[in-house]
Amino acid sequence: MGYTDYPQIVVTRSIENSKSKYYINGKTETADRVKSLFCSVKLNINNPHFLIMQGRVTKVINMKPKEVLGLIEEAAGISLYQTKKAQTLELIKKKDIKLQEIETILT
Repeated sequence: MGYTDYPQIVVTRSIENSKSKYYINGKTETADRVKSLFCSVKLNINNPHFLIMQGRVTKVINMKPKEVLGLIEEAAGISLYQTKKAQTLELIKKKDIKLQEIETILT
């Protein structure tokens, strides 16, 4: 994307006359360019928690550490895998119980 030499990338959005303007490191960019930047670093911009909208910042600041972690995990797409992991562990537990029942019957 041309930003590998920057130690920090700042993306901002302003709304003027009901029109959005996007900036990357202070330079005006298109919405598509901003989306491409986020996609290039594997950020899911379609996630509802990807952006913290104005007015919700205070709520996020006042969250407990575990809640903030959950928000970050959901934004990063990790929560989906944690749900699948929990379901798989539950399935393994059920299969282990069945296996024990079968072993009991065989002995």
